[in-house]
Amino acid sequence: MCNVHLEGTRAILDMAKCPYEFASPEFLNLHLKDLSTIEKEIEVIRYEEEVVIELDKEKTRVLTEYAGIIRQIENILLKEEIYGMPQDPFYDQRKKVIRKFYEYTFISPVMALDILEKYAEGTPEKNIFMKGHQTFRAWVKGIEKRFRETKFYDLVKKTGDLRKAFLSLTGLKSLFFVDSIIMDLPEGAVPVKEKEGSYELPYGIKVQIYEVPGEDAYLYVAENNIMENMDPTLSKLVAQAINDHMREANEDKDYNILFNLKAREYRQYFLDQAIMRGVRITPKEALVMGREVAAWTVGLGSYLETLALDRDNITDIYIDSENSPIYIEHARFGLCHTTYRYNKDLLEHAFLNIIKTLRGKKFDENNPIADIVLKRLTMRCHMQRPPATFEEFQGALRIMKESPFTYSQYLYFKSMSPFFAGYDDVLVSLGCSEAVLGLKGVGKTAFTASKISAIGTRKRIIPIQDIEEIPVRAFRKRGFHIGAARVQSSDIDERTIRGGELDLISMANALLRMGDSALIINEVRSKTAVQGIINLLNTQPGVFLLYNLHAESLRDIQDRLELVFGIPAASMFATDRYTFLKKIKFGRRGVVHRVLGFEYESDLENKRFVEIFKFRRDISIEKCVLEPRFIKNPEAIAYDYSKIDFTKLEKKLDIAFIPPVLMRRCEETGVSPEQYILQAFFKAKMYYDIYEASIKTNDKLLRELDFVLRCNTYTNKMLASLEQENGEIDFKEAHKKWNEQFGTLVKEELMMREKESRM
Repeated sequence: MCNVHLEGTRAILDMAKCPYEFASPEFLNLHLKDLSTIEKEIEVIRYEEEVVIELDKEKTRVLTEYAGIIRQIENILLKEEIYGMPQDPFYDQRKKVIRKFYEYTFISPVMALDILEKYAEGTPEKNIFMKGHQTFRAWVKGIEKRFRETKFYDLVKKTGDLRKAFLSLTGLKSLFFVDSIIMDLPEGAVPVKEKEGSYELPYGIKVQIYEVPGEDAYLYVAENNIMENMDPTLSKLVAQAINDHMREANEDKDYNILFNLKAREYRQYFLDQAIMRGVRITPKEALVMGREVAAWTVGLGSYLETLALDRDNITDIYIDSENSPIYIEHARFGLCHTTYRYNKDLLEHAFLNIIKTLRGKKFDENNPIADIVLKRLTMRCHMQRPPATFEEFQGALRIMKESPFTYSQYLYFKSMSPFFAGYDDVLVSLGCSEAVLGLKGVGKTAFTASKISAIGTRKRIIPIQDIEEIPVRAFRKRGFHIGAARVQSSDIDERTIRGGELDLISMANALLRMGDSALIINEVRSKTAVQGIINLLNTQPGVFLLYNLHAESLRDIQDRLELVFGIPAASMFATDRYTFLKKIKFGRRGVVHRVLGFEYESDLENKRFVEIFKFRRDISIEKCVLEPRFIKNPEAIAYDYSKIDFTKLEKKLDIAFIPPVLMRRCEETGVSPEQYILQAFFKAKMYYDIYEASIKTNDKLLRELDFVLRCNTYTNKMLASLEQENGEIDFKEAHKKWNEQFGTLVKEELMMREKESRM
């Protein structure tokens, strides 16, 4: 096994045929033996593992030179004459020391040489044995000299052991704490220049994004300077603690809280040990060390725990197999490779620690697929193992936002215009049903969840989902009447009850009998779910339903309904709005932007779909425009609302046509379309002011949920107080009041936060 085969002067080793892990002691032992048996010239060596590693001529020569020495030693073992006469008392001892030296060349070159250097024998008592004594000593000195001159021996001395020396040739690094290797920074890697390309995470972690020559994807590198520059005594303590507690049984413990408990426990342990040993340590170092041990023993491992900390930038973590490089979906740079990888034992250990957070959940040969939410990290974890895979462990981990997106955050990322934010707020508050569409990873769930803040606290809200991706608790603790319903996975195309779980549509119908509510259905995938939603909208007109599914265009939905699901395309008119999200880049290596692509409204009378918004791209995201088709005022496409004039807007509202859904809601409420459009402008101003205040104060919390809700509540109450009997509002007066109050709201928010931080 692990045999090397030649293609010309290139030696190739296919790790798929090797039973040992790459760079493991067993692998290196066999690999060096293989190389020493090949007498043909080898110029380069190629290792075809989960990634292809090819040594250039210079690095290959380091190994082939050493293999050549091993080959010479094998020949020496066969030379009987160098050991003297068989009657010599030291004859057998000489053969044993060369044999032992030979065996250790595959384990540790330094120890092998040490065996020869320490060998000693007395002067022969008989002159007849003197020649053999001198001959053997000459051979030993010659072997020592030649062996010490090899570059591989020198490399082992510098790096510390055989494994580290080999890894340094392959561009990989060995971890001191666990039996794992990481990839080194590729030659020619260049840090990206964008400001988002470098940032810091908690616990001393620094992230740098690199461009790599010859690679399409960026490289994500996170380094912990505290761990890497730690006192060697402290590093040994960490390694020992991980080794002692890695397989510790914690079956009776709650894994949802165990990580934090253990991190604090290990932190105190390291503080105590440092004092006892007289080693300098800071509380921050002890905390980082404690988290490192907890990560490998009861967590997901240091690599995955580090990636989970970067929740503002990373949306997904992908693991194709053990020993395969972990890669991520970065919010700004798209798909990025990392230098991280787990071997089989570490990956299985991490997955089982995830499973243990849900009591009774199994992940074994009889249950090879698991899909659960790791609450500690707010992470959806999908894991697979044999027999569902070909002897591999695989995982897809989605980092969910603990706090939902707000319209002001979307303005920060240039995902939408202020006017769209305001118009969307108005139609959601009016209870218009909507389908949020787009391909995987465009942010459909996040955008659907963001609309909850516009629904408000006066309506009952029920998200229906097979796994808790919409952060229900975040809204509930802020006063929203929201209760989630769990259903069987929506990709199961059977309306059956399995394990007590209802299918999506049965649950939706049951919930509607409990009273009026806003239903939010996350991830519609199956034929049954699509049919059920269409029936629900057609049999219960006016139901407030938000749902999302994968589609790129209206034609895509029509074809799927008719050709795949056998549903008439006319049933699409039951949904008021169709909003499409998409990803865009500027250039082949540009930053990824998630934007609102276009939106349609259903015209029931004319049986058509009317385009309401359309994204028009330009040379940069700053110059792109989200154009409303129904209004021509320049303010409707503007991204800067700092100088908006409501006196001018009220007098010169330039409407091309009234959107059909807005017209239907106006007929129900008795409020004119112009009033709702002005309200959209006003809400646009509100969200823009929040966004601008967060930029000026350099405080991202201002554009997050708490402050946005506070401003929205004030605005809604103010508009209600200004409403006249005919439903009209003087938006000039509203704008004046808002300008007077907004500064106070910002000051109160910052003062309250500062006061809480001192408590």
